[in-house]
Amino acid sequence: MPPIGSSDQFIHQITQQFVFQRLWTGNATTPELAPASTPYNRLVCRNNTDLFYATGNIVRCCTISPNHKNYKLFKVENQFYEVASLLMNKSGTLLAIIGEEQVDVVSLPTNVMKSSGIYVDGASFKIKNLRGKVRKCVWQTVAANDSTLVVLTDNSQIQAYDLTKSLEVPVIDVDLKRYANFANEEAISIAFGSSKNLAGGLTLYVSTLSNIYAIYPFSAKFGNLATTKEAIDIALEDTKAAMELIQEKYPVNLLDTATSTLNKAAIRQFEYYSHFKSQLSGALPIIKEVRDTHTNNPYELFVVSQTLSDWTGYSLQGPLISSNAGIKDLASIGDNDLVSILASIDANATVTYYAQLAPMLMKYNIMSTASEGAPSESSQTVCKPKYVKPKRGFGFIDNSEEEEKALVKSKQSQESFWKEELTSLDLLQRDKLPVDENDDATGFPTFFGEIDSNRFSVCVNSNKLVLVDCSWVKTFVDDLKEDKIDSVSISTNYGIASTEKEPITAFAYIKDDVTSTGEYLTVCRSKLVNDMEVIQIVDKVVSDQDEATSTLLLTEEPYKELPLTYIPSKPFSELEEELESLGKINIGADVKGNEDLNSLTVDSLSSLNSLSVRTIQVASSYTIFGIKLQSRILANLDSLKEQLHILEKVKNEYDGDQKDHTEKLEKLTEKQAKLDERIIKLQQKIFDGLNKFKQDKTLPISEAERNWFKEINSINALVNSSTDNEVGLTKKIENLSLQVHSIIEDSGKEKKPKLTAVEQLELEKRLSKLKNWLQREDKSIEILKDKLTNSLKLIGDK
Repeated sequence: MPPIGSSDQFIHQITQQFVFQRLWTGNATTPELAPASTPYNRLVCRNNTDLFYATGNIVRCCTISPNHKNYKLFKVENQFYEVASLLMNKSGTLLAIIGEEQVDVVSLPTNVMKSSGIYVDGASFKIKNLRGKVRKCVWQTVAANDSTLVVLTDNSQIQAYDLTKSLEVPVIDVDLKRYANFANEEAISIAFGSSKNLAGGLTLYVSTLSNIYAIYPFSAKFGNLATTKEAIDIALEDTKAAMELIQEKYPVNLLDTATSTLNKAAIRQFEYYSHFKSQLSGALPIIKEVRDTHTNNPYELFVVSQTLSDWTGYSLQGPLISSNAGIKDLASIGDNDLVSILASIDANATVTYYAQLAPMLMKYNIMSTASEGAPSESSQTVCKPKYVKPKRGFGFIDNSEEEEKALVKSKQSQESFWKEELTSLDLLQRDKLPVDENDDATGFPTFFGEIDSNRFSVCVNSNKLVLVDCSWVKTFVDDLKEDKIDSVSISTNYGIASTEKEPITAFAYIKDDVTSTGEYLTVCRSKLVNDMEVIQIVDKVVSDQDEATSTLLLTEEPYKELPLTYIPSKPFSELEEELESLGKINIGADVKGNEDLNSLTVDSLSSLNSLSVRTIQVASSYTIFGIKLQSRILANLDSLKEQLHILEKVKNEYDGDQKDHTEKLEKLTEKQAKLDERIIKLQQKIFDGLNKFKQDKTLPISEAERNWFKEINSINALVNSSTDNEVGLTKKIENLSLQVHSIIEDSGKEKKPKLTAVEQLELEKRLSKLKNWLQREDKSIEILKDKLTNSLKLIGDK
């Protein structure tokens, strides 16, 4: 059993949960996983406590606990499809169960294990009328109740369903193929700009293989939004910045304001956000929404309504930026309240970072618009012919053609300015991931995974999981707030968490909040044996010091090396190698044999000189080797002498009382063992207490509830208590019930057909006595009856 409070104990705690166990293995063969239209990710973790895992068409859930390993199931009607992925909204209240062509949504209670049966207490919703296979789903966090699910299908259609309104009719239905600027394109991925920035939350970015587009605003016509005052102020500031850019480029006058589509769009956007601010400062009561109620840090948002009565359709802006590398997925990273920051992953495993630094203008069709992008009738300028009488002769001169050309030129200039300056994404940086090139032959996609605001993951080709630490976003945003951005410097850390040939079916980020041992990634693969691994990515020491500067424990390259073992070298191994190399030298390699040394030819003298030089060099090398050997022997001899001196000194200082020291050591060892045992028990108590507190956390009883319980207890005491002088009310009622029962039984008996005169007189005598007794006890019966009636009224009122 791993020690309590260690990372091994937390990993063991996760891997032993029954929620990950297989029900059967079939013929004990590796399960085949076919590529789907949507990426596989069948695992979701909520609040680092609750796990939701899908296997086949079943969705399980459990709470991470060392004492309780069982799981419960979600009851979904007609779920006859294999679950490809799970997606939870940011509030942790709804879970989307995504198949290849179907989507179901279940509500999540605060405590998923509280129900008494095998099913989780919660409602189930089936999304209907989806057109095509599901490619990607995202939740729109800025929508009220966090209940709007946006679905992208493989035929480039986007449908948004508000679960509080309708499961059959989407509140937003956009067919991208009908836009002229999307011709011959296919939507690959979608992502909202931000969950904190209001403009980013209303902007849906759409990526194709080579371009990124935007729909702004992306919101239901009669839908409400949940936001903060600060977010509204920032949206107004961005709109003012856009208006200043327009005014600087095109100085405003009344005629231009009435005829310019650019100016009218800026004014409408300013009125749109100003309407939100007026609702928060008006006399009407403000509606609030509380989110993250299942955590220890709930927060409030203000619910505001929109002024969209003149909307008739959505407009697709862009392309904002282009890429020739083949975009595979798009995601929002580094959530902040100032700008939207996006990341895309390309086919060559390259991550590209973008920022929405330039403000965007809302673009949509209004009620009088005939087609997408066309100005309204009220904004169209009617060019009336202007005729001027010539100075000489007769007739008139028509100058309207020149004015019309000037208006057309001005309109084209404004459209170009809108497209180039107010419809663009800024490229920040491109980074190549530390993995091999993507292999599209497998058919499995490359996609992003969410971890937290500072980190995200990339699942390359569905079999390599790479972690990305983008802590630079905070510094980048701080510099933007202080206007210190002159050049962008991005330092991103990458680490490979897992790389195998089998495709990944599920992965989730989990942080140990109980024992604070660190942060982990749980990865499941499509294989029969060892299909699950838990990887520690952040150590407790780093995370405890400073969460913002916590670094990944993963290397940039895949970990394939064998564990290193240090083996000390022999004392003379280096000299032995040198002697061996000297022995391989052949000084007479090129000297010809059987030559007359007495001959004084140039060749013989040259050979003799060469042989002499080599001999001298070898002799010098052997001399140097001898000096080194002598020095090493003397050094080792001195070391041995020093060790001998230390041993003699220790021997002289040792008093020889070995028995006393042994007893002291045994006592200390025994005492230490007892302390270790007490510490282990104390850790176990603390650990169990924390888990019990976390699982059984309940709300405190209010004062009104306390008074109500006191009244109930007093009534119980009045009804059930009895003394020597007076019998309890319950006992009295029981006695009366017995008497009534006996009377009913007597009356139910068959009467004898005939009574004699004596028997008749005796019966009349008994009845007379009973009548007299009942008259005497009438007051007591009335008192008991009144007490019983009053007590029943008190109980009924409570």
